[in-house]
Amino acid sequence: MTYQDRNNVVSIIVGLITTAYVIFRLVEMNAAGRFDGADAVNVWAQMVIWIIPIAIGGTIIGTILFNIGYAIVTRTEKPSFLVDERDKLFDRRGIVAVVLFSGGGFILAIIALTFGWSALRAFNIIYFSMALGSMSADLVKFISYRRGY
Repeated sequence: MTYQDRNNVVSIIVGLITTAYVIFRLVEMNAAGRFDGADAVNVWAQMVIWIIPIAIGGTIIGTILFNIGYAIVTRTEKPSFLVDERDKLFDRRGIVAVVLFSGGGFILAIIALTFGWSALRAFNIIYFSMALGSMSADLVKFISYRRGY
């Protein structure tokens, strides 16, 4: 497993955990009536503003720990950080996935607003489309590395 593979696996796992946590919190907060008032978008934003840095920190810590654990188990001393044209191609494939999902989610949110959906639902569409875009980018890169092209 290459260094990039390990990073992609950690990012996918952290993304799934973060998304599951967000869904759990949204259901919990909705059941408690936290989104019933006029400040529903503010309550949602306060939740999301804390999740973003926690997910970033979790990805960084997870990547470090996973790479250390992998090095101990496989007895490899030093990972290769060499980046070639193939790595850049795989990164571009991932960027395309992010742009497609994020852009599609934004357009879907705008369409939802035109049909009278609440701003809270539109923000949820945008958030989950970006989360799906991020996870799909990592999955595309992981599959590309596994295939080798």
